[in-house]
Order: sequence, then structure tokens, then C-alpha cells
Amino acid sequence: MKQLGVINESQGDKIVALTPKSVEQLKEHFNICIEKDAGLFAGFTNEAYEDAGATIVPSKVDIIQYSDIILSYGSALENEKLNNNKVFIGYYNVINDHSIITPYINKKTEVYSLDLIPRTTIAQSMDIISSVASISGYQAVLMAAEMSPLVVPMVTSAGGTLRPAKFLILGAGVAGLQAIATAKRLGAQVKAFDIRKNTKTEVESLGATFIEVEGSLESDKAGGYAVEQTKDYMDLVAERLAEESKIADVIITTAKIPGKPSPRLIHEKTVYTMKPGSIIIDLAAENGGNCELTKKNETIAVNGVTIAGPVSLISKCSNASSTLVSNNFTSFLLHYLKKTEANETDDILLATKVVEDGKVINERIISEINNH
Repeated sequence: MKQLGVINESQGDKIVALTPKSVEQLKEHFNICIEKDAGLFAGFTNEAYEDAGATIVPSKVDIIQYSDIILSYGSALENEKLNNNKVFIGYYNVINDHSIITPYINKKTEVYSLDLIPRTTIAQSMDIISSVASISGYQAVLMAAEMSPLVVPMVTSAGGTLRPAKFLILGAGVAGLQAIATAKRLGAQVKAFDIRKNTKTEVESLGATFIEVEGSLESDKAGGYAVEQTKDYMDLVAERLAEESKIADVIITTAKIPGKPSPRLIHEKTVYTMKPGSIIIDLAAENGGNCELTKKNETIAVNGVTIAGPVSLISKCSNASSTLVSNNFTSFLLHYLKKTEANETDDILLATKVVEDGKVINERIISEINNH
């Protein structure tokens, strides 16, 4: 039976890759060891892991030494001595940061990165990107509601009636749709924009108004993601969104293109036309931001408008985030075990394997590295 180890990531995103419930699901297939206090920040005690069937070990060095497979949410093991013949499985975000796999090069290691999970039906239960995006969209609305000088719903009191806040959601992927749903639950008036026309039905089903700008490019090969657009089209988008931004109380931007800079949707001049007290939460800050003025991991004020560029909102509800992520890892591990025991491979393993025998073998990552 293979040894499975889970490292402590309390210094990073505060996410633990396996919860005690997942340990119970996997203990028939693996001997599982958990680094001490790995789940504490997310509300999972060492005792809970032991009761579930895991062994608690004191350090990362022990995890690496005694495990065949090392699991982590996103932490690279840069400062640890990496032994040979180990398998590392994580959510490493290698499309946006190729350097994270550097410690594993020229060592007899295998690395699988679950940000490369294909968007297929069979892989749906392993889709960490969707899990993370869903929590981020939810948290972005709560963050905006807390920062805004307005109340979100319509409030009628002895002092009169307050109108509901007007939210503008840019990008109708998982994060955007969750933001729409959360804002509507809080009582906001919501409009949303996405260059993908097929998102209109989903946006409207959640009670939001869909903003259409004709002329976008779409591709069946994009795996459900948006693709880069022409400058002329993006100028049209910016012009339309500038008009919508003038009346919005809150803008939440979620538009991303894997491996590319985030598309600019809110220009600097647009921010100066917005109402004082308005809020922009830019969930695309990690890749440069959808707003031209966004600063990664900072909150700034420009002409009375507050612009926040949070990178890891999921840490704010680490228990819920860890639960979803753990379910994704569990599904992948069971799939990995089934295929490797049968000495087989498939589209999921091919898509997610980045390093084999210490060499980068993933064609998508090789192409990204060569293009930089």
C-alpha cells in the first residue's frame, strides 16, 4: 500500500489538501500521514485526523522521507530536500508561474498540477479551479458589502427607504456566477458582462441583466474559457462598461485567460467617472487585473473609488475551501491509483502531469515556457 503525505500550508493559503473525512475515504487505499497542525487553521485538529485513520508526523522532512505521494494545495517545497522516486500532486498554478516547478527539475520526481485538469465530464469532480473560483466569487461580494458605504438590499425604515445597491459583475465563469448569485441573495440589483454569448442564459437564470457587446471572438478549443479579443472589440467593451460603471456601486471583475495577462475592462479614465464611495473588487489581480489601476494584494483609493486586488480570498473561509479542495484531490487520487495500478494513462493524467523523471514533459507547459 502506498504512503500518502499531506504537508502543512498554514504559512500560505491556509488550505489543507485533505480533510479528516477524505482520510476516511482514502485509508483503504493509502497509509496516510499528516504534518502536524496541517488542518488546524481550517478547523481540523490533529486528533480528528488520527481518529480518521491518519498518522501525525512532526515536519515536512518526515512527510517527504516517508511518503511515496506528497499532497499539497499550492506550496512548492523549495527549501526541502527532495528525495528521488516521489510523486507530488498539487494545485501549483503552473500556467501562470512556471518557476514553481523548478525545485523538481533534474530529480527523479513526478509532478501533477491540478490547475491543468481538463474541462470534461469525467474530470468534473476533480476541478479545483471551479471550487476555488466559487468560493472567491462568494467572498468578493461579502468583501464589497463590508467595504461599501451603502447597504446592499433595499431597506425601509422610519427614516425612509434605501434603494438596493447596484452591482456590476464582469466575467460570468464560475466566480462571476457565484458573485451574481450571492449579490442577488443579499438583495442587490445586478448586471453582468461576459464576451462569451453562451453565458447569457446562465446570467439571466440567476436574475441578473446581461450586457451584450457584439463582435466577440470565441473558440471551441478554449475549454470553456474566454479567448483573447481584437483591440477594436476591446475598445467597444471598454466604452460600454465605462457607461455602466458610472451608475454601479460595486464592480466585481473575474475575467481571466489562462497563461495570459488579464484583459483590461476598466480603464483609468473610467475610474475617474465613477461615483465616490464605489468599490472595485478585482479577482483577476494575480495576472495584472481587469482594472488598469489594480495593485496585486493591495487596496487603494482613487478619486473616492476603492480598488481591491485580493489574490487569495479563499483563505477567509478556509474550512469550506479545504472541504471542496479535499474532495477534488480525493477524486483525483482514486483516479490516479486506478490508472497507475492498471499501468494505464488517460487524458486526465496526461493533461495534469507536468514533470516526469525530473523533466518537464507537459506540452502545454513547454509551449508556455518557450513563449516567454
